[in-house]
Amino acid sequence: MQEKFRELLNQEDLALIEFINANCEPCAMIEPTLQQVKNSIGKRLSIFVVNIDDVPTVADEFSISSAPMLALFQSGEMVWKTPNVLSKQEIIEKVINSI
Repeated sequence: MQEKFRELLNQEDLALIEFINANCEPCAMIEPTLQQVKNSIGKRLSIFVVNIDDVPTVADEFSISSAPMLALFQSGEMVWKTPNVLSKQEIIEKVINSI
C-alpha cells in the first residue's frame, strides 16, 4: 500500500491529503471544506483521504501521529502539513502560497 501511495503522489502535480482515523469527528467535519477548496482551486489540485489506521506505514513515513492532519504534496514531496482544522480560506491561502 505504501508503494501505491508513493506512486499516486508522484503522478499528481499538487495533492492535498487528509489523514484521518476511524474515530475522528473533526475529520468528517472538514470534508465539505476540502470539497470547497477543490472547487475554488480547480483541476490542478487533487484531494485524497488516507485512513492512518489502515496504512500505518504511510503515517510513519510522513510522521503523522494524529488526525485530522492535512498535508500538501507537490510533485510527490511534502510541502507542508498541519494538525489544525483550517477554514476554507486558510487552506486556499496555504496552497497558493506553497506553489
